Amino acid sequence: MGQFNIDLEYSLKEGEDELLNNFYFRLFPQLKEIQIVQQIDLQKQGIDKILIFQNGKEIWIDEKKRRIAYPDILLEEYSNFDKKIWGWLGRTKKTDYIVYAVMPSKKVYLLPFLLLQKVWLKNYQNWLNQYGRLFAQNKDYRTSNIPVPTQILLEAIKKEMSVSLERQ
Repeated sequence: MGQFNIDLEYSLKEGEDELLNNFYFRLFPQLKEIQIVQQIDLQKQGIDKILIFQNGKEIWIDEKKRRIAYPDILLEEYSNFDKKIWGWLGRTKKTDYIVYAVMPSKKVYLLPFLLLQKVWLKNYQNWLNQYGRLFAQNKDYRTSNIPVPTQILLEAIKKEMSVSLERQ
């Protein structure tokens, strides 16, 4: 079984999945239904769950679960480092939100994907130089990640949420 399948199996672990689904219903009062995405092609586009609201609106969620509580958010640089295949912040993803759950502490970060992508592109080189690169060895490939301190990442997103209309 490949690492993707192992991670998928972990992400659907019943008790934790129920915990996250309850979180979505608390977060979004107008939420009507949660669909778990089973199609691999959609999952590779960054869609693990589709939240469907009473008015028909849909939000596409990419869930990331961290099994150990660290003081950072691990941003995947390359899903396959040696082949230079971009990770989950790649430009072709269709995600609306990354839901980054730190399971031991039950802490959840709801990260707006387009803003996260923007701060990633803006800060990538600096973060790589400052925080380094961590590798995860999978069966036939390795992923690379940058461990950005949680507060640094959240401040960068916050900064992009309020900008001037004029070029500076």
